[in-house]
Order: sequence, then C-alpha cells, then structure tokens
Amino acid sequence: MSKTITLKKPFDAHVHLRRGAMLRAVTPLTAAEFGRAIIMPNTEPPIETVEQAAEYKKEILAACGGLTSAESRNPQGDALRVSGFEPLMTLYLTKNLTPAEIEKGIAGDVCKISAVKSYPYGATTNSQWGYRSILEAANVLKKMEEVGMPLLLHGEVHLNEDDEEEDPYDGERLFITDVLPRLLDTYPKLKVSLEHLSSENAAAFIEKNGEAGRLVATVTPHHLLYGRHEAESNPLLKVKPLIKDEKSKNAVRALVAKGLPFVFAGTDSAPHPEAKKLSPTGAFGIFSAPAAVELYTQVFEELGALDKLENFLSVNGPRFYGLEPSSKTITLMKKDWQVTEPVVTDEGDKVWPICNTVHGSGSETIRWKIQN
Repeated sequence: MSKTITLKKPFDAHVHLRRGAMLRAVTPLTAAEFGRAIIMPNTEPPIETVEQAAEYKKEILAACGGLTSAESRNPQGDALRVSGFEPLMTLYLTKNLTPAEIEKGIAGDVCKISAVKSYPYGATTNSQWGYRSILEAANVLKKMEEVGMPLLLHGEVHLNEDDEEEDPYDGERLFITDVLPRLLDTYPKLKVSLEHLSSENAAAFIEKNGEAGRLVATVTPHHLLYGRHEAESNPLLKVKPLIKDEKSKNAVRALVAKGLPFVFAGTDSAPHPEAKKLSPTGAFGIFSAPAAVELYTQVFEELGALDKLENFLSVNGPRFYGLEPSSKTITLMKKDWQVTEPVVTDEGDKVWPICNTVHGSGSETIRWKIQN
C-alpha cells in the first residue's frame, strides 16, 4: 500500500465557525484542510439576510487572510496553510426569511448565497429560530425551487403535533419516513441535501432515492467513527443528530464505501468552549476541524475504499453546488499521530477537538497526516 495519497483539496459541505474569538481560533484550522466550505448560519443572532451574510463572510476571511505558515499553527504545532480559502455563505430558514431575500442571495450583488439551512425548532444549538415543520415555509421553498437554491436539512422531527418531544434517537427516522417524502413530492425540482446523515433508515433512503444535483447527503467523521455506547459516556461526543447504535454506524460506513456521486463530506465541525462542552448539560456539537480530513481517510482505509475518497472529499460536494473541484491538491502520508492539546482562543477559552488524548475514548491514534 502506498504511504502517501494526493487529492484535490477537499470541500467541507457543512461547518460551524461561530463568531468573535471562537471564529478567529477555529477558522484557520478549517481553511488549512479545505479549499472551500459551506458555512452554517446558526450564529447568535442568526444569519437571515444577505447583508448579514456579507458581514459574516468578511469576518471569516479576516480570520484566515494574510496568515503565513509562521504566524498560525494548529494544536500540534504544525504550520497552517490557509491561502485561498473560500467560505460559501448560507441563510437560516427563519420566519423572517422572505422570497425576496432568496432572489437577492441568488443574484449575489451583495453576497452570493449558496444555500438555505433548515433547523427544527429547539433541536440543537441555536435552533430556536427554526420552523417547527419545514413544510410551513411554503413561499420561501417555492422561490428556492424556482431559482435553484439548495435546501440543507437538519432532518429530524423534534416535537410532535402536541409539542411533545420525540425520542431523539428516533427523530431522523421519523423525518425520513414522513416529512422528507412529502417535501420531495411537493417540490419536485427543489435541490435538497440531507445533512449529517446518521441512521440506518437515512442511509437506505438516500441509497435508493439519491440523485446527483437533486437529492444528496453529507456525512460527518463522527457518525463514521463512533457508536452509541461510546458517545453516551463521553461529553465531547454529544451532538445532534445523536450518534446511533453500531448497526446505524455500519450502515453509514457501507453507504460511503459505495462511492455514490450524491454522498459527500460535511464535517459538522462545531466548536464549544470547554466550560460549555464539559458542563453537566453539555452543548451539542463535535469539533473535528483539526483532523477531519485525516479521520475520513482513516475510515476509508478501514473500509478498503481509498479509491473512493477523492470523490467523497473533493468532487461530489462542489459539483452539487455548481462548482468545479479545486485545482489545488493536498498530500496525506501514512503516519501515526495524536491530538494532545486544545485549541485556545484569544480570550483564553479551551476548545477540545475530537480524538484528543485528554478527553478521548481510549484509542485516539490517527493513522494519516496531511503533509505541510
């Protein structure tokens, strides 16, 4: 087996960067591993206008623009190479979002908007502005279908019609078996991405119904790496959608190993300060940016599917968004390493990445490393 792999620079179809000090700390880490990324809009306050998206984009570019390899380093002390990173902006599907804003976003005169993200009300971090049902947003969805703007779904049913919470381990199944088919039937030309697919039901649905350019899915590193028994005992693995049982994990792994053109990487890297992440209640979100590409590579090696890795990481995602894959490349080498340190913001907050040796699950050696 070759000890190096060279790929087109990867595309992260789902990442959270937050704002302020947190954004300044984590953005260069994503920019070092990915050439472009779809930026999630569930900041506080949410991104629901093109003007807000434009300001957010400026903040992101300022956090990585102008850095040299000597000025910015990851938690392991490795130099970061972040030049040319392109953040692709999204809007949050709140009740304030209008069809007119969709038209402004697709035109791109103020800020090009690549997609709209839907969060079920109350389901995850900063989801309090979401609709209780995606089907309530009819006017906006019609306009999105008309202009070709993708809808990114957090595909879970969180509350039932009586405002009672559903079992969080069952939320994705309920969405897949009820809400998603109705959405697709009602808007047959709407471009839809089922984000952070996590369950056996979702994997089966996408394998059967997925179509490049129409219905796609993103997959995270953590839903490929972990099972419920590990997640329930480790607060760093608290996330929505929840990490499911081994059967679902293996179904998601089998899905990515098929090399389907409508399945691709979306890390859902979502940083939180140590005080929030390790508190008794624990914030939802897993921070994977410092090692995401390496972890995907490790999984594909385990699956005997390294020949499918470049399309998953670097080709399928940009093509869904009407973009050409990156002309730049990265090279990974076969090398064992570990994440031993947190990311520390300029305000002193520690942010612990996935697979770190301090709060990990016991087997935290990563088998591939991006060459600097």
